[in-house]
Amino acid sequence: SSDGSSFLLDGQTIVLEDYLDVRPQRASELASALRDGRLEGGPWFVLADELIPGGEGLVRNLLAGKRTLRALRAESPSVLYCPDSFGHPAALPELARGFGLPAIVLWRGHGGASIPTGDAFWWAAPNGDRALVYHLARPGYELGANLPLEDEAARRRWTRTLEQLQHRTTLDVVLLLNGADHHARQGGRADAIRSLIRVAVPDHVQSSALRDFASDLEKRAAERDLPVVRGELRDSYGYAWTLQGTFASRSPQKRRYARRERELVRDTEPWTAFAAFQGRAPRRQLVHAAWRPLLLCQPHDTLCGCSVDQVARAMDSRLESVATQSAGLREDAVLDLIGHDREDARQRRDAWTPVLIVRNRAPRVRSGVAIVELTSTIADVPVGPGSAHVAISKRILPKPPRLTGLGAAQVLARRIDNERTEALRAYPDNDAVARLQAAVWMEDVPAYGLTAFAFTTTRSRAPRKVHRVRVEHREMSNGLVTVRFDEFGAVTLEQDERKLLDLLDWESRRDRGDLYTPAIGGAKLTPRLLNTKVIHRGPLRASLEQRWRLRDAEGRVDVRLRFTLDAGAAWVRVSVSGVNSARDHRLRLRFRTGVENGITVADAAFGPVERHVLRVGDAAARMEAPIKTAPLHRYVSLFNARFGATLFSDGLSEYETSGDTVAVTLLRSVGELSRSDLLERPGHAGWPAPTPDAQCIGPFEAELALMLHGSRTSAMVDAIERAADDVLFPLTGDTLRSALRVPEPVHGVALEGTGLAFSCAKESEDGEWLVLRCVNLLEQETAGAWRLAAGRNVTEAHLARLDETPVTPLESQDNAISFLAPARATVTILVR
Repeated sequence: SSDGSSFLLDGQTIVLEDYLDVRPQRASELASALRDGRLEGGPWFVLADELIPGGEGLVRNLLAGKRTLRALRAESPSVLYCPDSFGHPAALPELARGFGLPAIVLWRGHGGASIPTGDAFWWAAPNGDRALVYHLARPGYELGANLPLEDEAARRRWTRTLEQLQHRTTLDVVLLLNGADHHARQGGRADAIRSLIRVAVPDHVQSSALRDFASDLEKRAAERDLPVVRGELRDSYGYAWTLQGTFASRSPQKRRYARRERELVRDTEPWTAFAAFQGRAPRRQLVHAAWRPLLLCQPHDTLCGCSVDQVARAMDSRLESVATQSAGLREDAVLDLIGHDREDARQRRDAWTPVLIVRNRAPRVRSGVAIVELTSTIADVPVGPGSAHVAISKRILPKPPRLTGLGAAQVLARRIDNERTEALRAYPDNDAVARLQAAVWMEDVPAYGLTAFAFTTTRSRAPRKVHRVRVEHREMSNGLVTVRFDEFGAVTLEQDERKLLDLLDWESRRDRGDLYTPAIGGAKLTPRLLNTKVIHRGPLRASLEQRWRLRDAEGRVDVRLRFTLDAGAAWVRVSVSGVNSARDHRLRLRFRTGVENGITVADAAFGPVERHVLRVGDAAARMEAPIKTAPLHRYVSLFNARFGATLFSDGLSEYETSGDTVAVTLLRSVGELSRSDLLERPGHAGWPAPTPDAQCIGPFEAELALMLHGSRTSAMVDAIERAADDVLFPLTGDTLRSALRVPEPVHGVALEGTGLAFSCAKESEDGEWLVLRCVNLLEQETAGAWRLAAGRNVTEAHLARLDETPVTPLESQDNAISFLAPARATVTILVR
């Protein structure tokens, strides 16, 4: 536009890709408009929810936005623009600075009575990084929508607008966004702005672009003493709807999202990166393709679950795509790393020597119970004309295979299946196979590495004596943790001289809310224990299962609770598998921890945060009642001066702490997108629409674990992070039936340093580097080191920003890169 204004694509670049899908011939014009500022896109790929994704998920979003703009030879404004996200993580300023974005524009999540008034402030991340924040007025990004064309109407509008802006203006400059949700560009915009310029005198109004506003804001901030805000921004009560009640909406879908994100970050990207670092085929573009459908699930109305059912179904199909691509990329990279040639193996069927390939998805050498799949061939199953029926049921099934160097496996489950062995230049070889899920004890599996074991017919002894898990009637113990069950279903946990009676209980309450806001009422479903039985008796894994039925006159939930102890584990796993047929309710499991008068510390993007119960005034609560629940990432801990306890979750995304109890939401079943009659939030948060799928009728699952431990010290912070890896990324293994030899162990990368948590290992965006990132979880500087395996020498290393811009050279010695991690800092290192 000739008046200096721009058209802002809501902070996203996905719109550019969508447009070019249908108008590819206009790529040159689009690029020109972006470069000269008539269009402004990014820095996000999609305008994400910020509290549900992990830190690496948000980084991938911004990297994807940068790639889109780079393809058009353009850049985003230097603003992290997130005007409608339902709250913001404490690490967001660090994320902004890590992408060279000194300013943030936001709305929801800030403005409550407990925080400074004013529309500009510094926001400090836990690591000390600061970003300049411009906080939108109460009406948000819609304040300047549909400006009048006539002077008199414009004068009245400006008077009302000033009422929203004047008392908050900190730097004597304000942002008036001329647009809104579901609105096309305003007709007669130039005339409307000219009218506003005339009637606003003595105030000065001018057309602008977001990048120009941010530049002006930064200059003014440099001359003023602005307040500093720290921590999460999840309180705009009384100012704007905070909408913190979405964390359990469509909870089974959120769990699937969390699992897919973790698989990409921890079980796909690292193996593809290590393979590329060792000179194998680079796969970064394929990894980007696997991330793309996951990023398309991140928009805050999609991932938050507050959309119509059609949007949720589209998200389901995207998550399936992510799972398929992620697993395929991981398999290909692992085969590269062990030197397995599919083509050679396919031509030498008679030479196959089955081996078990065990993966360690943690950056430290680990020993312990691995859950593996042992696959044995039953019969060839031909495909095509002339193929005959293969009667598998009449075959003699193979005995459980033994593994060289390991003791006997404890079989957990069996099934008959088909498996295809692929090759690029031949049809797959299809076989009927026996699959055994088994527990085996592993010793010293390399850090982020692989180790292999051959199938054998000879008996072999375990590397060392393993303390057995024992089961006696309704009690199981591994010497560290003991779990007892009584005939009425009550569970007792004993660990480290602590004894917790009635470890967990059910909470079922009515919920007449919508997908934005819960409206929790009285008790609904009544639980009844059906039976308790032993599933696994050890010696490596013991499991007892309770079957429960929760019901009322309108519906029921059938649930299996499985409690599992592994040899050497300091926690008890609790697996949930159920079928829901009840509507309009919230179902939670409540875990007692024995930690009275404690503080709550919850995992979040780039490190845990301490959370407190939010208290708001009566007037603010009438506008929107404060939500007691909070977002759950991998774990939540309670600490007092003597004890602590941590509850781990594999994807459930909402918890609440009260007293010594942690409640996790399994289901929140509601059938309306938005209701206007809620006392908790009077008025519609979105258009009213039925959402029957959001009742979550059908199967649901969850995996949890509880660990009792000591008070919060640096060593305990480190121990909790290690336990999170062990719970969520245990040693695991799969059979490679087409192996021609037993591969040598593969050593990936080790991370050394107390309190340092692995964040990512990936190929760099330009394909030139291995990117290694960790987070210092401690409140003090920590010395650390990455140690890479021999095989390819490190020639160069740099500290870098989150966007992979090199900053400072680092020395390497014997393939180890040492560094100092400032308190609570995220440290990114580029290696080649």
